[in-house]
Amino acid sequence: MDFHFEYKRLLHQLGLQRRWWFKVHRPYQPLFVVATCRTGSNLLLSYLNNQPAVCMRGELLYPGSPFGVRRYKTLPASALHHIRLSLQSLKSAIRGCKIMLYQLTNCRLSIDDVGAAFPNAKYIILYRENLARQFVSHRLADITQQYALRAGDNKKLTRITVQPEELSKYCDETQEGYRELLRHGWLQKCSVLLSYEELVQNADLWLRQEICPMLGIEAMAASTNFQKQNSQPLDDVITNYSQVEHLLPSCRQRLEWAHSNSTLTSVSP
Repeated sequence: MDFHFEYKRLLHQLGLQRRWWFKVHRPYQPLFVVATCRTGSNLLLSYLNNQPAVCMRGELLYPGSPFGVRRYKTLPASALHHIRLSLQSLKSAIRGCKIMLYQLTNCRLSIDDVGAAFPNAKYIILYRENLARQFVSHRLADITQQYALRAGDNKKLTRITVQPEELSKYCDETQEGYRELLRHGWLQKCSVLLSYEELVQNADLWLRQEICPMLGIEAMAASTNFQKQNSQPLDDVITNYSQVEHLLPSCRQRLEWAHSNSTLTSVSP
């Protein structure tokens, strides 16, 4: 047991309880970034935290953080209560966190449960069009233990071997996770649907024309100290590239709203 980690968690929990019981509960706008791993969620949160009246926490349903829940399989009511405690402790007019799809599954929560607990919430649904790159980025981060790269950090480089069936399964499961999410038609009325590729291409445009208007605030320029981690061509990173190259065209997705429903279509590289 990491006693320093547990001590930090305990102090944080005590602080949440103190602010819940002894501080005035002021109304706020909840904001949730719903994503999967390696979709640029840290980058997006850094942009959001630079906006006026916005304060975003990280993954409140991740037990590996002292600010998160204690267990991966936290009960649904306890998970929602922890989010509520955490957001209430902040002071900004717009308060939020990011929620990974697998964390909803672990806590046996649906997006409907989140919507019922926070009926006026806004959402940014973040995904990655290039699922092969997302998969490789995930594997590289797990191996190097470098999950974010900030200005001044030394980039850790390595190569990986990819099993074709593992890549196919990852792409299928990720696509199905977003399909299930976007079957909830009510999300379209209170969400911005955004890909990692669109975010890095023109973050200022998305902040100015989509995200900040949804939140009712004036957009500030996108600013961050995060840097892109994986810019190498896939054939330089994957040792057995020739064995998975034929899968790459199907390892892409483009999410779009279609009236009250959504469609998920494959697009060519």
